Amino acid sequence: MENADEIRKAKIQRMEDAAAVKTPDRIPIGIATTFFPAKYAGFSYEDVWYDNNKYIEMGVKFAKDFNWDAVSHHRSFESVPLGLALAAFDADLAILVAVNSVLGGGASHDILADVYSSNPGREVGANVESQFVIEKPVMNEDEWDFLIEKPFDFMMETIIPRAYKNLADKSSPTAIGSLIKFGMEVGKFPGFLMEMAGKLKAEAWLPYYYALAPNPLDFIGAFYRDFDVLSLDLYRHPEKVKKACEGLAPVLAAVGKMTGKISLDVTGSRRVFCPIWYNTYLSPEKFKEFHFPYIKQIVNELVEADFTPLMSFQGRSDHLLEILKELPAGKVIMWFDKTDVVKAREVLGDKYCLAGGIPSSLLISGTPEKVKQHTEHLIDNMKTGGTFIVSSEFNGMGDAKVENVKAMTETVMKYGKY
Repeated sequence: MENADEIRKAKIQRMEDAAAVKTPDRIPIGIATTFFPAKYAGFSYEDVWYDNNKYIEMGVKFAKDFNWDAVSHHRSFESVPLGLALAAFDADLAILVAVNSVLGGGASHDILADVYSSNPGREVGANVESQFVIEKPVMNEDEWDFLIEKPFDFMMETIIPRAYKNLADKSSPTAIGSLIKFGMEVGKFPGFLMEMAGKLKAEAWLPYYYALAPNPLDFIGAFYRDFDVLSLDLYRHPEKVKKACEGLAPVLAAVGKMTGKISLDVTGSRRVFCPIWYNTYLSPEKFKEFHFPYIKQIVNELVEADFTPLMSFQGRSDHLLEILKELPAGKVIMWFDKTDVVKAREVLGDKYCLAGGIPSSLLISGTPEKVKQHTEHLIDNMKTGGTFIVSSEFNGMGDAKVENVKAMTETVMKYGKY
């Protein structure tokens, strides 16, 4: 009987073969989901957001019972702007701060009082999924030049006091106390990470991703301007938007490589999560002008450093598929949210690994037989002409029925063999 290390090595090989468009032994399953495993383990969403012991217990139980090839249970992103603001001061500290809320839990939300997120058991109910929506722009329209000319000064002096309510007056007891408390939480993180990874690896777990490389336009839209007003900026201040993106791109690529190194050392995974949010709202022309050049720059840097960009195209990307052919073949995973992967394969051809195909609505409202039929049909269509990873929308299956997730898993394990 194989031990956990042997099973993990097989999963790593299966995922790397798929990413490189080399036929693996079986179609892999790779999914990011926090809320369904919480429900499955019998915990509230608040439990796994704030109690790290229960968070680990949830991950161990899920890894043992479902044995997916890759699964990530991340929490939130509210400390990312603070981390980026520290990059010019201390790169290692910046990374610890940036990933603290993603893996370390909701303490950063409580301590810093960010304006971005609504968390289970806090702004929303204990079993209500978290929301990440900027309350109002924390960067004004007349501040583009400051961002372009002195990006780190701008982040620290302007963005941080507006983004974190408890840091609004940086010399106040509230701000100083909050930073001390936050520093204590960050200090716990390396030990927590190793404990969590060790317990999960004992169950042959492999993360779908542990590393992160945002892109400039999405970062500005999500954390600074909000996408509504940024849409106007593309017309009012096009050159300033591009100059700001040019300045941020190498910084965000460096974040991807640094977190990629941590992920590789701790878990064995080379995948770096590259979330792409704004694609749904941009015409192909605007996408090629403002978004894609910087995405491509970051992707190419990650590939050159021997990492695999896991490009999460959230929303719909049907109108952008032809443009995506410019990405390096056999080097990236294109994970589609709402876009039909079968149609994407028709456009993109056999040179890329695609991921997706399982709508959360089916797992939530369908039956095991319907899930089985859909999964078999999906595999029939995606098994040839390139490689494929069975996945669902990003963190979208919280209310899925257990029997449906089991049906999907069993179908892939049996029907997905080559």
